[in-house]
Parts: sequence; C-alpha cells; structure tokens
Amino acid sequence: MKSGRLEGKTVIVTGAAGGIGTAIAALLDGEGANLVLADINLPRLEEMATGFSSPVLTVKCDITRREEVKALVARAREKFNTIDVLVNNAGIILPARFEESSYEDIDRQLNINLVGTINVTREVLPVLIENGGGNIVTISSMAGIVPETYSSIYTATKFALRGFNLTLALELKEYGIAVSTIFPDSTDTPMLRYEAAHGGSPLTFLSTPQSPEKVAEAVLRAITGRKPELYVPHSTGLVSKILMCAPGLVLKLWPRLEQSAQKNKTAYQRKYNIIEGKGERKDG
Repeated sequence: MKSGRLEGKTVIVTGAAGGIGTAIAALLDGEGANLVLADINLPRLEEMATGFSSPVLTVKCDITRREEVKALVARAREKFNTIDVLVNNAGIILPARFEESSYEDIDRQLNINLVGTINVTREVLPVLIENGGGNIVTISSMAGIVPETYSSIYTATKFALRGFNLTLALELKEYGIAVSTIFPDSTDTPMLRYEAAHGGSPLTFLSTPQSPEKVAEAVLRAITGRKPELYVPHSTGLVSKILMCAPGLVLKLWPRLEQSAQKNKTAYQRKYNIIEGKGERKDG
C-alpha cells in the first residue's frame, strides 16, 4: 500500500536499469511518484515498467549526448507536464592503475559520471526554477570522500560531484531547490561484481556489501528531508570524513586495510563464482 509521500510528483531517475536504479524506482513507485526512467538499456526499462503501479515513462538516453538529454526532459514534460525531482544515478567504474588506464576508459568515466550528471542537471534545472522548487539528488560513492585505489578516475569524478552539488546547494537555495548527495559504501550490484572480476580495489570489499534498497531508502530520505548529504551506512561516512582530516594517515593506513580486505574480496568472488579478469562491462 502506498504511503503517498511523493504522490503526483514527477521523478526522473537516470541509470534506472542498474542495480541501485532499479531499487530507487521500485521504492519511489511505492510512494506514488510519476516515474521517468532513463537508461541506455531500453529493454530492461520496459521490463521494469510492467511491474510498477504508478505511471511510468521509459526513455533510452545516453546522458553524455546533450541532444538525448534535451529529448528526455522534453518527453518528461510532455507526458507529466512538469518535473519535480531529478535523481542522478547513472555511473560507471573501470578499475585500473592510472598508468594502465586507456584514454578511452578515462573519457568514458569522466563523461558518464561527471559530465553526464552535469548535462542532465543543467537541462532539468530551468523546470525546477519555473516550478518554484524541487529536488536534485545525486548518487556519488564513499569514493567521493576517501580515495579508492585502482580507480583514480572514478574517485576523481565522485570527489568532483561532491563539490558540484554542495555549490549548487548554496546557489539554488533561493529557488527552493534542495540539492543532495548520497555516498554509498559498497553495494551488491552487477557493477560491484564487475569490479570483483576486473581488478577492483580490495578496499571496496572491506565491509559486507549492502543491498541496493538501503541506498534507495537514503534517496527517499534526502528528498523528503531535503538533506545535503547522506552516507550509507552513516557510520562509515563519519569515519571516512574524519580520516580525510589526516591525509598522511590515509597513506599509511590504506595498504594495511587492503591486505585485510582482500580476504573479503576473495570470499565475494567465490560467492558469485567470479574469476578475476573475466566478465562483461557493467554500467550503472
């Protein structure tokens, strides 16, 4: 039964076909939202939409292509007249030591995680200003607070998103627009399994991966509570922020934590029968 906290509100969710995106869409559907689900994987979006009770618009959209982003916003307004909430969830990680990263993989991460998020935010913003308010929620990562080894470009994009959103929170307050950033710790999704198969940092597996539903719940809290930052879990975020006050300690501590976390990574690989170096690329 719907509680209706978002009854009648129109919400765009990017990267909606991914593990976290699917959980966000399902939760917001239960809250009565009109959903606009965007992803490059249209068949998966259409499959998802059949299980929802609220009105749903599915749109194939590559957020790195501004013309497609403009079309996404236009179609959302055409169907639902307006937009009340944007959830920037689309993202990708391609683990590698920096010196081994190809320019193609560098550009792909920068364009999807950072530029793509900026593209969608820029196109939705005039609609929110016209409405007299709304919400922008962006899924970052705990790697947006602390460094994640073997993922320097991913980490850079997530650090950048924090600065981008905190600045927007200050600038857009006068319009009644709340800007929030979610920082999840490792989450059990296809993207995490991709990391496990392709040289992802052992630090990602330091804690037991949480469910995507935990992240979705944080998104709802951000919308209803208009909170600037939420950490999932909260305790990990607090410890991470404290550690970043002492960069020298981070340099000494991280190698030790990696050694400890490698056992957890190996156990995760065994759980899903993952062989390092094999598997398909996963977005979102």
